[in-house]
Amino acid sequence: MTDKPAIDLAVGHALNRLRQERGLTVTALATEAGVSPAMVSRIENAQVSPSLATLSALAGALAVPVMALVAQHDQVSDVHHVTAGQGLPSHRVTPDHSHEYLLLGKHGGPGGRFEAARIRIEAADAGTLPAYQHEGYAFIHVVSGAATYRCGGQTFPLGPGDSLSFDAKLPHGFAEITGDHIEFLTVSSRPA
Repeated sequence: MTDKPAIDLAVGHALNRLRQERGLTVTALATEAGVSPAMVSRIENAQVSPSLATLSALAGALAVPVMALVAQHDQVSDVHHVTAGQGLPSHRVTPDHSHEYLLLGKHGGPGGRFEAARIRIEAADAGTLPAYQHEGYAFIHVVSGAATYRCGGQTFPLGPGDSLSFDAKLPHGFAEITGDHIEFLTVSSRPA
């Protein structure tokens, strides 16, 4: 009796995990993917090496890229642990604006890029507030202070506890710091 190939085990574990995370039965996933329930079961138990077409159909039914089914999750990955009040001190400079911030996490790879930071902008030092536009998504959560944020053709007043998330293809950035400062957490993602 031969051992099951590592790739078949990895695909089986990934398929089972993703199916259960979505609350799908084997039959429901099979129906959505257009394959037999027996095939899904055999893949999850590493009893068969699925074709690329089958993997693609299953990935589509799970709304994940095919790589989510074949990636070996026990391989080396970066993990960043930032304790309270810590982070990588960073500095952003544009022609008439600069501010300090703490980089809380940053990852990049074939699946895209991700960055999280805690930023504080003093109204007295704001100068000309920069505008941004890029592929991906952004999220802002205000910790303290007040400001107006522009996103596309709209502006949003922001204060402590407020959040804003948006498609970063829209031109965006702070329009005005309306208090003495604005301090916020921001998370952005960009495709690879």
